[in-house]
This record gives sequence, structure tokens and C-alpha cells, in this order.
Amino acid sequence: MKYALLLLLLLLLCCLAAPAQQLPQHTQYAQNNFLLNPAVAGIESYADLRAGYRTQWVGLEGAPTSFYTSLHTALGKNDRNAPRLSMRNNGPRPATGANKNNRFYVRPHHGIGAVAQAHKAGLLKTLSLNLSYAYHLPLSPTLNLSGGLAAGLTQYRLNRQALDLVTPADPATSELVDHNKADLGLGLWLYGPRFYAGLSAMQLLPSPAPTAAPAPAAALQRHYYATAGLRLAPSPRLSLTPSLMVKLPQGGTPMVDATARFTYDQRFWLAASYRHHDALAAAVGLYLNPMLDVSYSYDIITSELNRVSANSHEVVLGLKLNNKQKILCPNWVW
Repeated sequence: MKYALLLLLLLLLCCLAAPAQQLPQHTQYAQNNFLLNPAVAGIESYADLRAGYRTQWVGLEGAPTSFYTSLHTALGKNDRNAPRLSMRNNGPRPATGANKNNRFYVRPHHGIGAVAQAHKAGLLKTLSLNLSYAYHLPLSPTLNLSGGLAAGLTQYRLNRQALDLVTPADPATSELVDHNKADLGLGLWLYGPRFYAGLSAMQLLPSPAPTAAPAPAAALQRHYYATAGLRLAPSPRLSLTPSLMVKLPQGGTPMVDATARFTYDQRFWLAASYRHHDALAAAVGLYLNPMLDVSYSYDIITSELNRVSANSHEVVLGLKLNNKQKILCPNWVW
């Protein structure tokens, strides 16, 4: 009986049953929408480098932990707000500052990026690398649309050394093989100076059928995301950004994340979030300078898991590289 239960647990871990979310969960999704939508690549005028670490359900044995690093930048953006050189008198010199009337004008341009993730839950470890491309098209002086594509590889690895089997040499364990899966994601992103809305679908490639019936297939489940945010400015130094994200794993139950974020003077922000039937969260962030920002979130579990585990923590560190305009708070994704 013990061996049968263990084998069933491993099968569930490897196949990652559809009702559960297969991709890592992020409370601070609004800090890095590029993770879930490749159309965000190249949206800003600088190269955005981010790293995040999340430990979930602290105190529960085998609880999930995840780490990611992402980088994306624009190609050929030719931002009209960037300072330009003037060839007057005896040589080049800085021209006047940016034209404030053109602050939210975006020229057609490309975006490229990459995301590397490592996720561990119990005996299962998942590694993934995806490369992204996006094209940004202005529909009007203040309305823009981008489409993006992400492609890469996902690896599943099982820690066999940690298996506690009644019969260590049982041939059934040879069927618990590691898996490499090709990955594909698509996304759309509509944005302006006061709002954004996005649709994306990740892990779109169907997984091949297993070669042997008893072997776990480790099939990738499709994940669909709908995201929207609105930036309100009740005062010159204070902004309020409510945002919403709906997640739908293939064959699973929809999950809704709602967040309200207050930003002061484009330097300091506080946020409160609600994840339906799962958790309440509080987050704080600081834009230290035009290059560096840091944020932290704490989840309070509201589901039945709070009987056996503590809460969740997440830290995100961001770097704005080649930030010629010295932007503190991002112009387009907040």
C-alpha cells in the first residue's frame, strides 16, 4: 500500500494534474508582466533586467520555491523624448529636453527578451528558458498595440536519490524518466498612458503521447491569462493603479488576482491584493534611483492550506540598464 501511494503521488507530480496551476505563481505579477505575456518585450525605452524569488506555503514539507531572471529591451524605438545632440557652433552639444507634448508617443519598433525560471516542488524540479520577440505598433498618438511570441524549452527532473521505496530495485522506478518539452507562448498587449490590457496563452505546444502506457507523460498544460490595469492620479504626487488578472489552466479552475497599488512621488509604493479562494497579500516597493528598484510581498493564506502551512514570501529586484532618460517609475507597465 505504501509503495502504491508513493507511485500515485509521483505520477501526480510528474503529470501535474490539470486542475492545479502548472506555471509558477507570482503575487507581484504587475511588477513584471513580461513573465506571462511576451508582447510586453521592449515596451520601455531601457533594458529591463529583473530577478525574483518566491517561497510558497512556508512550513509545508516539499512546498514550492521558484526563481526567475528576465531581460527585455527595445530595438529601433527612436524615442522622441530622448535628448538629442545639436550640431551647432563648433561641435555637438545636448539639445533642449524632451518635448512634453510627445511624452506618450511611441514609434513602431521591435522588442526582444528572455526568461529563465527554476521551480521546485517536492521531488520535482522544473527548469525553463524562453526567448521572446514583440512588435509594437502605434494606433494613435496615445494608443499602442503589440504582439509577441515566446519559444523555448522546459525540463522536468525527478530527484530519485530522495525516493523512499519499499523495494529500492523495483523496475517500476525506471519508468519515472526525466522529460524535455518544447514550449510556445503568444500574447497581445494594448496600452496607453493611463491603462493597459493584455491576453496571452502559454505552453501551447501539445505534448507527445508517452512511449509506454505506465510512464508518466509530464504533459504541459495550456495556461491562458487576461490582464488589465488602470492608472489614476488623484494628486500630482500620488497615483492609484487597480489591476486585475484572470488565469485559466487548461481543464482547471479559473483564478482571479485583484490588486490596488498606491505610488507616491514615483519613488515609493504600497499594494494590497486578493487572490480568489487562496490568499490576501501586501506588498511594498521602492525605486531607489533610475537604475535600481526592489519590492517585497507577503501572502496570508486564506484557503484550507493555512491549517498545515505558514504564509508565502516574494522578493523582486529590478535594474534599468541603458536608462538614458533617467526614468524612475516605468512609463508603460506599473
